[in-house]
Amino acid sequence: MERVAAVSLAVLPTAAIRARGVTFDDVVSGFQDEVFGLALRMTGDRDAAGDVTSRVFLKAYRAFDRFEPGRPLRNWLLTIAVREAISEGRRVTRELTHRGPQSAGETVAAPSGEEPEARAVEREERERIRRAVAALPDLYRVPVVLRYFNDLTLDEIAQVTTRPRATVGVQLLRARALLREALEASA
Repeated sequence: MERVAAVSLAVLPTAAIRARGVTFDDVVSGFQDEVFGLALRMTGDRDAAGDVTSRVFLKAYRAFDRFEPGRPLRNWLLTIAVREAISEGRRVTRELTHRGPQSAGETVAAPSGEEPEARAVEREERERIRRAVAALPDLYRVPVVLRYFNDLTLDEIAQVTTRPRATVGVQLLRARALLREALEASA
């Protein structure tokens, strides 16, 4: 499916999507990148994000025929993705508490070969921001990821998180303050 078609799916309510004869495969191909991106930003791990994405679409497939026709499909999928990513984070945390610290032998060496300094600095800055976002509590990380990485409005975030719009606004303000502190401390 073309990117244009995926964008149009995002704004159509489910009833309109079904009326156009869009299959669940079309839904998956239209939203898999966005769901994976959200899961990656929430979990910080590509493998975990892949697992979360698979579970999201499996749950969506099982419930697709029962989904409310008036609701936007994108928000429904992102709601499932947020919940699955939080569950994955909790599962990983439980596993890490049962395991000992990572040994030095498990660390992968950085690839050799130098890149231009500007690209290296840019990459380090992106990584620093990713770490700061990943370190936020779920309460603040979820609205940040949905707002700044998935470009959802406050109303859409409120719908996805089932929180009042004003609460989402306050959580974003608090999250920005926490991010600012973390980034200043790591500078």
